[in-house]
Amino acid sequence: MNRKIIALSFAMTLSFASYADFSVVNDALEAGDPVAAEQVFTQLSKKDKASVQGQVLAGRIMLDNGESEEAFEHFEALRDDHRENVEVNYYLGLSAVIMAQKASIFSKLGYAEVFLEAMEKTIALQPDHIDALNTLIGFHLAAPSIAGGDTEKALTYANQLKKVDAEQGIEQLANVYWQTEKAALAEQTLQKGLEKFPESASLYFTRATSYMKNKAWGKARDDLNLAIKYASNDKDKSRALYQQGKTSAESGEEIELGIRALSQALPLAEKAYKPWIEYRLTQLYIQNKNFTKAKDTLSMINTSEDDDLKSKVKKLKKKLKKLTS
Repeated sequence: MNRKIIALSFAMTLSFASYADFSVVNDALEAGDPVAAEQVFTQLSKKDKASVQGQVLAGRIMLDNGESEEAFEHFEALRDDHRENVEVNYYLGLSAVIMAQKASIFSKLGYAEVFLEAMEKTIALQPDHIDALNTLIGFHLAAPSIAGGDTEKALTYANQLKKVDAEQGIEQLANVYWQTEKAALAEQTLQKGLEKFPESASLYFTRATSYMKNKAWGKARDDLNLAIKYASNDKDKSRALYQQGKTSAESGEEIELGIRALSQALPLAEKAYKPWIEYRLTQLYIQNKNFTKAKDTLSMINTSEDDDLKSKVKKLKKKLKKLTS
């Protein structure tokens, strides 16, 4: 469901309800508003807060507030008494993989082990848990074998996902084939998928990213146009618009198209991705020799949350200074 619709539904529920309940907290979290979720959560009775469902919501609020370590410890303790609960296992696994990304090399393996145990338990309890299947596939494709990564397992889970959600399963199967250097099979899988789902923004987007890697810029642009056209929400649309701008920045072609795409993406994108859009816009303004706009856009980029972006922006500042001196 569109986040704006969820947020509106949440606001209406809150205004008409005389008491807070689990569904209102959940709606606020789904709307991406942990502050509102926490406000409503505090109105729950002590009994409701102490229940398994209440404790799961409390942990989810921690996760959405960026308190990943606290959330991990919370769900780990909760799992001790509720080993057969799907949500407890799923959110323990989710918090563990977030912690693994932040942890030192010595701690990563421990978090990865907890993640696998919790997520595998989740799908053992609920084989059609789409989010758990997607998370497991992503982990097995990204993690080294020493941490438990296994492309064969990723393939198994992708086929399992396909039975539950054919469109997402096809997309993940293509990802597995690309990761295992079976490009022709990935291409065939997506082509068949698009014959079945001709208005699938996600399948066009996935194929476009492969074209970008192979520097097939024209094909990438064509697929991204279709991904933008068929996007069902702002998040997917902004993602495709960003990649359209990135394609222009990296190819040096269709600069005006890229600028238009990024300008449209900026108001739609989530806060964390706006600096990357501004970075790509700066690149395109430089290529277009519009140095005034390049300077203005570059000055707006917030790099405090991303060291990789900070390094790229530093290099771009030097380049712009050299061009304008």
